[in-house]
Amino acid sequence: MCSLDEIFYFYIMKIIKGLLYTIVIIILTFLTATVFAPSSVMVERSIIVDTNQKNVFDQISNFTTWPEWDAWYIKDTNQIRKYAGRFGASEHGFQWRSDNKYIGNGSMYFSSMVDMDSLIYDVSFDDDEIIKASGYFHLTENNGQTSVKWVMFSSIGFPYKILNYFMDEKVGQDFERSLENFKNYIESNELEESSTGIVQIVNEFGIDYALIRKDSLPMGAMKLFFSKSYPLVYDFLRTKGMEPAGPSTGIYYEWDEVNFIANVAAAVPVSMFLPKEYDSFDFEFGAGLRTDNSVSCELKGGYSKSYPTHMAINKWLEDNHKIMDGPVIEEYVKGPYDTKDSSDYLTRITYHFIEADSN
Repeated sequence: MCSLDEIFYFYIMKIIKGLLYTIVIIILTFLTATVFAPSSVMVERSIIVDTNQKNVFDQISNFTTWPEWDAWYIKDTNQIRKYAGRFGASEHGFQWRSDNKYIGNGSMYFSSMVDMDSLIYDVSFDDDEIIKASGYFHLTENNGQTSVKWVMFSSIGFPYKILNYFMDEKVGQDFERSLENFKNYIESNELEESSTGIVQIVNEFGIDYALIRKDSLPMGAMKLFFSKSYPLVYDFLRTKGMEPAGPSTGIYYEWDEVNFIANVAAAVPVSMFLPKEYDSFDFEFGAGLRTDNSVSCELKGGYSKSYPTHMAINKWLEDNHKIMDGPVIEEYVKGPYDTKDSSDYLTRITYHFIEADSN
């Protein structure tokens, strides 16, 4: 008969052997997958843009417009981009530097073109010599619309080429988002200023605003909408002999993250702000201010932090049993027109609310 120690030893050894077999199988599976992984892979996405081929070509070939739609720029709007040359020169491209580990440092250059049909490029990653990439944009016009095909080839050596199994999914998502942004940007850019909207006076939360409202606005076209609308609003105030009573403001009536559209207004307050008693507290992203029916966060720095700030305010509402009441107000207390240093931007984001159990 076996002793308890012998039984214990038997089962311990059995467990250890099982673990070793499992580890060996995992390692062998990994090595097999690595050996048979493709050393190069192609990522391809396309979209139809409602404009002619020349307009598409002019935008893609101009790297300085890429921050308007480039998904990698949106991930870190504080990254530094330095541009070199101009299109047609031997070196036309840009270098980027980012503290975001998912963006890193690197460069992209157009190496050649074929008429106005194809733009061929090379990409290098300064912090990652194992990955090399090249690709092209191919444009085809049909009945005033242009098909844009974006292709990239990645080349990775052993043993890192296993990453190519995931390249299409990861990079493809960014291609899709960039192309959708590009479509929204270039189609909106063709709108005449007269189609931006008319200036009207609207009262929100006891404050009169001169504003231009746009419904179902593609999110990728939002920056263009604001840049066109604010000059029209300020011209309206001058012609009416009215003075701004506060900073330029964005009013967000609805934000649809599924369809990437929003109902927004470019607004300027024209009535005096009523003094209120505020309770101060600390938000994760800035100074918090609260009244009996609103909560605000004063966000310092670039707009890349605005999304997590909105999420933090929504969480505060939920934790404190509040329900958002009315549109969201963003006051651009200090922005691009005031300073070139985005770290000095100051944005006040305000949510009005009612109690969750209110009727």
